Amino acid sequence: MISILLVMTIGPVLPALAAWVVLIAGPVTTVLLLCGVGESLAARFFLCARRAIAAEEATLAPAVALLCQRKLGPPLIELRVRDGVYPIGAHGGGRRTVVVSDGLIAAMREGVLPAEQAAAVIAHSSGLVRSGAVRSDFALNFWTLPWQIVQGFGLGVGRAFSRLPLVSLAWRARFIVGAVALAQGVAEGTPATIVSGVIGAGVIALSYAMPRWDARWQCALVAIGDTQVTEAGLAGHLDEFLQRCPQTPATADRRHRLTSSRQPDARPHLALVTGTTS
Repeated sequence: MISILLVMTIGPVLPALAAWVVLIAGPVTTVLLLCGVGESLAARFFLCARRAIAAEEATLAPAVALLCQRKLGPPLIELRVRDGVYPIGAHGGGRRTVVVSDGLIAAMREGVLPAEQAAAVIAHSSGLVRSGAVRSDFALNFWTLPWQIVQGFGLGVGRAFSRLPLVSLAWRARFIVGAVALAQGVAEGTPATIVSGVIGAGVIALSYAMPRWDARWQCALVAIGDTQVTEAGLAGHLDEFLQRCPQTPATADRRHRLTSSRQPDARPHLALVTGTTS
């Protein structure tokens, strides 16, 4: 919505050619990202992810071999590396991109993280990619860039003024500002003021709704990824990794879900074979 409003706002003041470029480039880029075109560039821009160098590929090789056996590794997915992210983790996006943190690679290199546990961590994100749950992420990131800029600006201003008296109270009571803006716009009765009031109230409403929506979606992604890991036969290794993480209620729920949904390993059964031989 904000992206559309931004195009409508800046379009009339631009030269004709530039306005057409802005009007067409946004939807075309979004469609291309939805189709998986330019995914490497999108991963570089949105996730600061790069291709793994030879030494990193050699470190990841044991885990990648396990992933390939479960059909969750290259070439079905493309592994990329994000620098400066020291915690062990992985992140999936688009149709084939999985980004691993340099902390995961460092832990494998130092022998702190076994290959099986690393494979389980990567499989969680790879499963999300293969299931299609994050297929539209890069397109959504591109289309919501204006909202992300506004959100980042608001967070920066909030941190800068958070210690001032009454600022925290004003932020908690921002619904009053939204209600006043909407009431004033409707009271004046002109289309411009009504639209302005609705937009102002909508932005305030989104500031309440977005964190809750995001939290619910993240919980859904965790559940989908855990299901994919279980189906790949790596639930036990992911549970072993989670044992090393801070034991929060969310972690406990995940471990319970992983252990309760694990399938017993297939083992050969001994049986007495009788019969006649010729």
